[in-house]
Amino acid sequence: MTPKSADKYRGIYGIPATPFNEDETLDIRSLESVLNFSVENGCHGIVMPVMASEYQSLTDTERQQVFDLTVKVVDNRIPTVAGVSGISNVHSIELAKYAEGAGFDSIIAMPPFNLAQPSTAEVLTFFEQLSDAVIIPIWIQNHSAGAPLSAKQLAELCENVENVSYVKEETVFAGQLATALLYLAGDSVKGVMGGMGCKFLVSEFNRGICGNMPASHFGDIHSKIWNLLEDGDETGAREIHTRMAPLNNYESLYGMRAFKEILYRRGVITSPTTRSPGKKELDKFDLAEYDTLLASISDLMTWKAS
Repeated sequence: MTPKSADKYRGIYGIPATPFNEDETLDIRSLESVLNFSVENGCHGIVMPVMASEYQSLTDTERQQVFDLTVKVVDNRIPTVAGVSGISNVHSIELAKYAEGAGFDSIIAMPPFNLAQPSTAEVLTFFEQLSDAVIIPIWIQNHSAGAPLSAKQLAELCENVENVSYVKEETVFAGQLATALLYLAGDSVKGVMGGMGCKFLVSEFNRGICGNMPASHFGDIHSKIWNLLEDGDETGAREIHTRMAPLNNYESLYGMRAFKEILYRRGVITSPTTRSPGKKELDKFDLAEYDTLLASISDLMTWKAS
């Protein structure tokens, strides 16, 4: 296991949902609420907007609104990471420049994969161009749905591209790849965070990963698990982690709709609406199961609506 990093990018970096009204327009008031909630519930950082915030359904104007509001609401209370994945190099670079100008501490991106997976040379070019466009740190989001990279490729990017020094790893065998990356890259990679809703958080911590980027609806619980691990209480952390497993199963099925159901029930957003196309709904049996599952962890949800 690698030593604890003194770097500020460590812990649970929550991803707020992007709230919509029932007509699918952007709900600014609920967006302010979920950002404040994500800070107040114990998250160590904020990542916005990325996959768990439905970034792909937002217009560029809306993404700029989200950038501006995130910086304003978070107000330097915790570090911020801007999601700038786009459909082309130029698109991502424009978003990155805007996010840096808005005041984000760092940015995260997947290599563009609009019509086909990019070649190794194209991935290198993308991150070189992105690094040339900004001076803040860059995270590589390594995701199976995009253009997944090997540990060797990630290490080479961290070694050879100036501002690329962090990775969010969420391919199929993420833990093993992260271990290989930390071994190969040495000091060139300043930190690796996991994803997948903290499903493997304890194992990731023991591998030397510096944190996780989950949706922020359970930020108080995930942060509690992480803080226990940092304090050396793996037994306590595992107990809470195990209790969360049934809810993690529902998230695997329903994704953003599940995140928003929790936020809606916790009084953070006014509607659990997700955007078309591909809207998912929970039927009466799902909703009844949520009643039971949430009751079983009510003592863990320390943040309460005022």
